[in-house]
Amino acid sequence: MKLFVSLAALALAAGMASAKDPVNGELLTGLNSGGTSPGGYTTRDLLVIDVSGILSMDGFGDPDNVVQNYNIGANSHVTGIGWNVTLFADSPSWLSEMSVAFQNSAQNAGVFLTPGVGDNISGTKSYSSGGIVDLVGLGLDFNVDANGLLRVEFFEGFVDYNNDWDGIWQSGALTIEYVVPAPGTAALLATAGLVALRRRR
Repeated sequence: MKLFVSLAALALAAGMASAKDPVNGELLTGLNSGGTSPGGYTTRDLLVIDVSGILSMDGFGDPDNVVQNYNIGANSHVTGIGWNVTLFADSPSWLSEMSVAFQNSAQNAGVFLTPGVGDNISGTKSYSSGGIVDLVGLGLDFNVDANGLLRVEFFEGFVDYNNDWDGIWQSGALTIEYVVPAPGTAALLATAGLVALRRRR
């Protein structure tokens, strides 16, 4: 029996916002979005992730999925995402089922990307955002946690081959734009969190 995980259903269940890039039509869906940039920051950085050869396996959260963690700095604010990728979906799987999630380590904030949304076909196709998509403008920006980890999970929206790959991210890259808090600001945020925790106790 096939397992179905719908991004639309996830959006409704978790109260997520969604937006379409008017140029390419790629679907971005945010979870508890609306991050905050600290008062000061050292730089606006880019993380480039080579996706060549990554397998698209099972539904979101499945232990067989490829999960990568990147340390982008404590409490960093993710402000943009770009993509230039070539995907292959093995029949009967579709290109529209291949997705990737960018989240904080607690997995309570982040954004989901489906490059081939609407392409309910198998085969190979390339997708590009044409630059960095402004998550702030879309209301889909978010912050990573104090451990600085950005969690990236590649998954399928519909599982055709359980415990096996449905598609391959053949080549290309995903680009994450983020703001790193200034050292003093990061320490201040950590202290504020500690004070809040003590008040609750």
